[in-house]
Amino acid sequence: MTDLSVADRRLIRWLKVSMVAGICLLITGHLVLSATFLNDAIDHRGYILGAAMSAIGVILSLPTKIYLTILLMDYEEASKEAVKAETKS
Repeated sequence: MTDLSVADRRLIRWLKVSMVAGICLLITGHLVLSATFLNDAIDHRGYILGAAMSAIGVILSLPTKIYLTILLMDYEEASKEAVKAETKS
């Protein structure tokens, strides 16, 4: 079996942190928008803050999921090829 390099592991760790931060920002943005609907004192600043948090959360979470999927598919393909090579010899 092939192992991921140190740089790939570090990149995957940072992408996972980015995904978690993005999801947390999405949830927080939703809570801010909900509080803005319930409280008239927040005014337009609540909408702007909630929308900005949600947008940054989406930016942080979506591309990293796609990259991680592609990276892990490549890792799985490489490990399958290594197993085939071991069984042939």
